[in-house]
Amino acid sequence: MSTLSSLPERVSVSKTLPKTIKGIKKRAKKICLPGQKHAEALDIVARQLGYRDYFQAQQMLASGEVLPKTALHQNQHLVFLSAYWRDTNTKPRSAGCETLEIILPRPLNTIVSKHQATFARNLDGFRQEASDHLEMISNATSQARAWELLVRAALTLQFMEASGLRPATSQKQRQSLDLLTGLPSKDHASLWVDPASDVWVALDEPYGHVNESSMVERRAAWITEKSLHLTKPAWAGLYYPDNAVPHLISPAADLLSRITVTLEGLSPIAVMPSGEQEWPGVSDSYNARFVSPARKASGVARRARPGTTYGFSKGAVEYHREAGYPLLWRPEKPLSQADHKRVGAELQCLMISPMPFKAYHKIRTWCSTLENWMYSEYRESDRGVGFYETYYGGQPSVYPTVSDQLSALKRVRGIVIDGYAECKPRRDMLKDLEIAMAIIEVQVTK
Repeated sequence: MSTLSSLPERVSVSKTLPKTIKGIKKRAKKICLPGQKHAEALDIVARQLGYRDYFQAQQMLASGEVLPKTALHQNQHLVFLSAYWRDTNTKPRSAGCETLEIILPRPLNTIVSKHQATFARNLDGFRQEASDHLEMISNATSQARAWELLVRAALTLQFMEASGLRPATSQKQRQSLDLLTGLPSKDHASLWVDPASDVWVALDEPYGHVNESSMVERRAAWITEKSLHLTKPAWAGLYYPDNAVPHLISPAADLLSRITVTLEGLSPIAVMPSGEQEWPGVSDSYNARFVSPARKASGVARRARPGTTYGFSKGAVEYHREAGYPLLWRPEKPLSQADHKRVGAELQCLMISPMPFKAYHKIRTWCSTLENWMYSEYRESDRGVGFYETYYGGQPSVYPTVSDQLSALKRVRGIVIDGYAECKPRRDMLKDLEIAMAIIEVQVTK
């Protein structure tokens, strides 16, 4: 379906949708997609109002009958997509919130679960804020970028609903993508699974050079050699709609044929504004907190996005915040630059020493974190000689034995305990240092 509405909240349909024939015509002109007949757009708006079609709306409105109590049929479900943006390139800086409303044949939860959304092309940056609402977690860099991300997310939902495919989520499922290693010009591939058969389908979306005859022949030969099947649906795609060239690949020919026919019969559920095509969504202020009908009906307050609220941590201070990400905290009392250098020298040696990867990962993470703390603790004017080589860029030497490595970690632990006051960030670091020591120490008992 290619139906869109431009209102973020539907408390009373009669208050948010047109009440007159003139209003229906005006709205139909606004939502009419390129290549779509105006009569089809009229029917779409009429169905949003609860009528069978535009002809029935004309008759009933002309007779003075009131609007139906419900605007949607049982097989129509509202889904809301929202995204926040901040544009630092404008003067003054600008910001806002965009909300796109689409209508799907089934509820959002039956199309994609919270867990699956994190693995789906174009949905990985969203969270399910309510049963009818997907919200982008971080900020887009401009209003146009927010529009683009919302349109792509809408196309992904339409793709999943129409095809029945779901994103591959498990490691076992995602291993199927390894089978495409070596496919000539493979690009922007995403992996999907048919729940009914558990058969995988890859969506490969390279750019136009893939249409060159020599490349077509190479890809066809590779597909045949691997006993796979490939189709190229006349469809916009998901990665870069109407710019990349979508191909479907799977070991199941019948499944590919069915999905290809389905995709070729779709009209895009959303498109980017261009020329006379206006943005079909709602543009609001950055501080607007869109509340969907389902969230409102639940009576439960909506959740704030990570990084957009203020908190308190005893003995610690917030040193970095970014919308969509957890707040970053460090101990309120700084570590001396001399102690930072002592810790940095030890960590640089440990990071080039032979040890289990899990221990190395812990050490590397805290080396980076401590450097961030140090930069936050000391302004540029207060930074001493060698400051920028404290944690990276020195001349480390290897700690070859387990005993050497454990001794180094104990020294780091002692400096941290003496130099930083008790607080959660310090506790987290000490805990990870102890885990790294335990992992390294296990080597002795093997």
